Amino acid sequence: MNMKEKIKNIISVNPIAVRRRQKMRKNLVNTKPTFLCPNCIGGILFHDLGIQFQSPTVNLMMFQQDFAEFVLHLDDYLERNLIFYKDEMNTCPCAYFSGNNERINLVFTHYRTEEEAAQKWKERSKRINRENLFVFLEERDGLTKEMMLQLGKIRARGLVIFTANSYPDIPYALQIKKYASDGEVGNILAKNILDDSREYEMYFDIKPFQRIPH
Repeated sequence: MNMKEKIKNIISVNPIAVRRRQKMRKNLVNTKPTFLCPNCIGGILFHDLGIQFQSPTVNLMMFQQDFAEFVLHLDDYLERNLIFYKDEMNTCPCAYFSGNNERINLVFTHYRTEEEAAQKWKERSKRINRENLFVFLEERDGLTKEMMLQLGKIRARGLVIFTANSYPDIPYALQIKKYASDGEVGNILAKNILDDSREYEMYFDIKPFQRIPH
C-alpha cells in the first residue's frame, strides 16, 4: 500500500470527519432534496447528508454555460435521449443530448461504461423532486452575467451561483472575494484533509437547506 492509499484509508475513518457528517445529519428535516449541479457539489452534499441521490447530475461534469442552458430548459432536455461518443481526452463515457444543436456535453466522470451512465441518468432523472429543487453553479467556463440573470427565471426552491465578481443586482450570486482578481471561481471543491469539508462551506451555509420540511 502506497502513502496515498494509506492517507485515503485514514481519512475514510477520520473521527473528525465522521463527527462533522453526524452533525450535518442530526437536524436534517429536508430528506428528499434534488441538487442540480454541473460538478461534484451535488454528490458531495448527498453523501455528507446521507440521503439518496435524487438527481441525474450526480457523478458527472458539464461546463457551467452548458449547465445553465440545461436547467433553463430542464423538461425539454430530460425528454431527450443521450447520444454517447468517444472523446480522445476522456476515458470515461461522454454524451450529448439528441436533437441538440448547441451540443451540451456530459462527461460521466465516475462511470466505467456507457450502459451504466445511461442507466443511472434514467433512474435518477425520475427521482427529481420539482418542489424541492436546489441549483448550484459557478462563475467560470464562460458563464456570463446575462446567463446568470436568465437563471433567475428557473423554478427552484434555492439557487446559488458562486462568483468571483460582485453582482449586487443578482440576489442569488455569492461572491468569493479571494477569486476577484482571477475573474472566475477556482477550485471550491478543495478538500480539508482534517475534517473532509470543502472550500465552498466556508462561504455557504447548508443549514437552511437541511431544515426545509418536505
